Amino acid sequence: MLTYLQIIAGIWIVFMILFFIPALRDGIPVERRSSRYIRWSFMVALAVVILAIVLATYEPDALVLRVIPGSPLAGMTGIVITLAGLGFSAWARYHLGRYWSSMVMIKVGHQLIRTGPYRIVRNPIYTGILIAFVGAAIAIGELLAFVALVIGFASIWVKIKAEEEILLEKFGEEYLQYKRDVRAAIIPWVV
Repeated sequence: MLTYLQIIAGIWIVFMILFFIPALRDGIPVERRSSRYIRWSFMVALAVVILAIVLATYEPDALVLRVIPGSPLAGMTGIVITLAGLGFSAWARYHLGRYWSSMVMIKVGHQLIRTGPYRIVRNPIYTGILIAFVGAAIAIGELLAFVALVIGFASIWVKIKAEEEILLEKFGEEYLQYKRDVRAAIIPWVV
């Protein structure tokens, strides 16, 4: 019988396959890339590795501390939240279409998308992914999962800042107006 975590992992695998396959078909030449994101990503990853080494050395049991009791309710809640988050990301990916990229870049003919979930939040793919991370953390129930959630949020925030910089450069006042119209970068009506 499959565990809750195996089900969540399977959901993620299907999501990633469906998310990336259209990108293979929709190759558009790149107008501009951001190198800033790559530098910041490296620094975040390095900080995570250092933190993991320090914790493993001085407090090896701290990260496996259970903060949510393992139960069928926690497992099912995690699955439902993961599905909801990845569904929201998939909806955003559909609206972004051929302009989507895993890296921070502007493609030739790039348009500013303001439809679907982009009317609610400026970065709905990341919103959905973070929701899915919350689902996984609930199902796992250990402190390490919530630490990973915070690290995931920080790395996504770095990427959002790099994307905003490149979008502002490309779209200028149109992007500033979009930011005024849709205030939330990642959490609707909050941040």
